[in-house]
Amino acid sequence: MFLKRLDLTNFRNYSNFELNFDQRPTVFIGNNAVGKSNLLEAIYLLSTTKSLRVKKEEELIKEGKEFTKVEGFLVENESALIQGEVIGAETELLVIINRPTEEVEFKKKVLVNGIPRRITDFIGNLPAVIFYPADINLVTGSPSLRRWHLDLVLVQIDSNYKKALTSYEQFLTARNRVLKRIREGYGKKDELDYWTDGLIEQGKVISEKRKSFFEYTRQVPLFAINSLEKSLGKFRFAYKPSEVTVEKLIETNSREVAVAATLIGPHRDDFDILLEGHNLANYGSRGEQRTATLVFKLVQLEYMAKVLGKRPILLLDDVFSELDANHRAHVVEVVSKQQTIIATVELGNIPKSFSDKARILRLEDGKFTEISI
Repeated sequence: MFLKRLDLTNFRNYSNFELNFDQRPTVFIGNNAVGKSNLLEAIYLLSTTKSLRVKKEEELIKEGKEFTKVEGFLVENESALIQGEVIGAETELLVIINRPTEEVEFKKKVLVNGIPRRITDFIGNLPAVIFYPADINLVTGSPSLRRWHLDLVLVQIDSNYKKALTSYEQFLTARNRVLKRIREGYGKKDELDYWTDGLIEQGKVISEKRKSFFEYTRQVPLFAINSLEKSLGKFRFAYKPSEVTVEKLIETNSREVAVAATLIGPHRDDFDILLEGHNLANYGSRGEQRTATLVFKLVQLEYMAKVLGKRPILLLDDVFSELDANHRAHVVEVVSKQQTIIATVELGNIPKSFSDKARILRLEDGKFTEISI
């Protein structure tokens, strides 16, 4: 999978922006707040229809504008590009987000080759993994945040997982509503049966898919590169499933009615990130937590490549700044395997073995200039 071109309209600080990519890795360099991370964010929006940096999607729209449009053109692999020309099929992905007004309700529209699609059908056309410095919260933050980072990968590679996740949320919401009615004296316990059956059925699919991912992290050397594992440390990921069954729901039923909430199920899953057996959320330094987050992202990358049979795009925001030279060199072994796009403030943070092969673009005032080193 190869992103050939990115077009932006009214996205963040960009009024109009167009960039063609070639077979080389791409490095965006520039001062803080010039829009480097915004470009990675736009590409990831084409991948998942979501941004990891905003609570409201209208924040992606340039100030004073009523909509934003993010458009990407893909080819299946790098060999389909010869001297910048596309040989073979090309796919156009388009995300349009409108600003909510009194006249027009806020909505998001996604299209593939000009044809409107459901979001569940749009996701997966451009597999991608992204790393932000703020993702360190994956280690120290809430279980819901860890589940979210995991789900953003699994929905890209498994349509059954996407459907199960959506259905599960619907069953969960409805079941909690019935629990509240029972608590208030307006409902009966047998009203739970339909929603409980659906919850169990969809929950089983979610749990099995998550379990497969964590089994992969245990059964193979990280990234299949022993030297990288030795360099980055013996990180492990311990899955803590909350499997939902009839028996467990019977046990918790009285408590569920009391709090009007379903107390077990994949919506309560969690996982620990360990280094030499120690939970980094409690005992890790900031540097170890940051490295662990990067390791988790790279594990996701390798798992996606294994399942899909093709390598996703890798998006890295300021990834090298807190790694020492030895760690940087080993990370380059992984990031050189697929189309990789990096944002950085200092070019010196990037190993020369990588930057020598990369296309370096300096960003300033919403425009880019290609530079040679």
